[in-house]
Amino acid sequence: MKKLIVILLLSSFYNASLAQDTIGSAKIKDYMGKTVTLCDRVNYGRYLNISKDAPIRLYIGPDYPNHNMTLVFPKNEVQRFSFDPEKKMINKRFCVVGAVTTYRGKPAIYVKNESQLNVEE
Repeated sequence: MKKLIVILLLSSFYNASLAQDTIGSAKIKDYMGKTVTLCDRVNYGRYLNISKDAPIRLYIGPDYPNHNMTLVFPKNEVQRFSFDPEKKMINKRFCVVGAVTTYRGKPAIYVKNESQLNVEE
C-alpha cells in the first residue's frame, strides 16, 4: 500500500512538471497566472534599503525601465538563501520555476525559496 501511495505521489509530481512551460522573458506576458520555468539572463539588480522589508529586484530583458519582467525576492525570504541573488545572478544565465504574476505593473516571479533557482556559473 505504501509503495502505491509513493508511486501515485511521484507520478503526480512528474505530471505537474510536464505541465510547466519553459520560456524566455520575451514571452512572459503570455503566461500570466501560469507556473513556468523561465530561463534567461539577469541584466540589472536593485535593492533599495528604503525599509527593512524592501525586496531585492532583478530585472530581466532590456535595461530598466524597459525590462520584460522582474524577479522579486522578498526580504524575509531571501535572508535564508545561501547566496546574495543580486551579487550571484547579475550577468548570469539562470532558470527559475514559479507562477507569473505582477510587480509594479510588469510581469514578475516571486522567488521565495532557493530551490526555485538554477544559476549557471
